[in-house]
Amino acid sequence: MSQNPDQNGAPTADAFRRALRPQVAQVCVLTLVADQTFGITLTSANALSTQPPMLIACINRAASVHRHLRLGTLIGWQSLGAQHQSVAERFAGQSDTPRENRFDGADWRSETHGGQTVHLLHGSTLACAAVIETLSDHATHTVLTARIVSLQSNPQAGALAYRNGAYLALP
Repeated sequence: MSQNPDQNGAPTADAFRRALRPQVAQVCVLTLVADQTFGITLTSANALSTQPPMLIACINRAASVHRHLRLGTLIGWQSLGAQHQSVAERFAGQSDTPRENRFDGADWRSETHGGQTVHLLHGSTLACAAVIETLSDHATHTVLTARIVSLQSNPQAGALAYRNGAYLALP
């Protein structure tokens, strides 16, 4: 398959995007509470370390949640279960749900750490509260790392994945 190189010989953004589409990605929702509640669907979040427990995520700087990312901010990271496609669609802006109603229709619980509150999705495969430790800008995204301060695991929830522009519910 051709890379469709740019004038410098590197693959173009479109060529790279097409090459990524058949890759299977875990679907996550990152949440935070600032002046209002925010959340975003991601396929670019994963475990970074187990000692100490940390996560890494890439957030597009054009996303509304981006302006609220600060060192020390408490975030929620949920790896969605097989039954959470509608949650993924709402937080990705793929439904008619207004931003202020995206938390409706799912079982969220609030958790407080260090005087900050975050919303975590009950029944997700993995739900963690985490504190942002680093923020680093790269191209169109900010890469954040966060130290996990609590977690809830539910392996029976299966997993929600994304491949070729479609969600896949995995047992």
